Amino acid sequence: MKKIITFIGVVLAVATITVACLMLLQRNPWMHLDGNEDVSEVDDNIPATESSDDAPSSFEPIDFQPIVDAWVNSTTGNRSILLYDLDREELIGSYNPDEIYNTASLYKLFVVYEGYRRVQSGVWDENAYVGATGRTTLDCLDLAIRESYSPCAETLWSMIGHETLDQIIRDDFGITNSNISLLTSNARDILRMMQIFYKHEEILSENLVSRMKDSFLNQPATTYNWRQGLPSGFSVANVYDKVGWDYNPSGGYWNIYHDAAIVEYPEENRHFVVVVMTNRVPFQKIRDFGAALEADYIRQTAS
Repeated sequence: MKKIITFIGVVLAVATITVACLMLLQRNPWMHLDGNEDVSEVDDNIPATESSDDAPSSFEPIDFQPIVDAWVNSTTGNRSILLYDLDREELIGSYNPDEIYNTASLYKLFVVYEGYRRVQSGVWDENAYVGATGRTTLDCLDLAIRESYSPCAETLWSMIGHETLDQIIRDDFGITNSNISLLTSNARDILRMMQIFYKHEEILSENLVSRMKDSFLNQPATTYNWRQGLPSGFSVANVYDKVGWDYNPSGGYWNIYHDAAIVEYPEENRHFVVVVMTNRVPFQKIRDFGAALEADYIRQTAS
């Protein structure tokens, strides 16, 4: 009888711990979920607002396509958009996602993630100095995102090897339409890269994940504020963003302005990827797009 009672006690204890762990995973955004889980592919055959049969039912669907359509109709220039619901694992808005652009500083997304993989696996020493930058590996990985610091990013890229990185993003990341050696990509591949950052299945160190998140979220004000575009349109959400731009001072316009972001509403535990890639579209228009998305999210979830 004592053995039965002991066995029941052990079973109850294990069940309690399991439930607690599951609750923690639900509360902690960006937490690694399952080492065997594949990063979701963007399926060309799934309409932007169609739910997947396997989508979690605990979250109500969001449809941002009308906001995308309205914004596209209000702007000129080249523009591409993809919006993805990370919790329901489905597209929720799109426009021209396969147009190829110069990446500008979005190439740093590919360099930095591979850099974190190398630190996690022990291939790179996190405290070693990176070339002539005077910065450690961890400092450079942080600054390449936080301040889009090119000396660090370019040196890390050279350490990986340009052709090697192209092969890695094809073979390991499943990204096939980008050529980082030529600085070309599209919204679909940038979305894929942001999904990889969100799940970070190979970067499990709490310290690395914390640093990675902070560099996307907390960026300094500069002559051209790194958060002047998409992030500045949001007031409630946390916006983990990487910007890329090329300004033409003589022409007074932006040749390139891109934002790639993970948008998090912590109270509702909701997470989305927003990718905007443009040519000759003012950053103020991208800011307005962010504001329209947040207003519509609040409207759709008010009930």
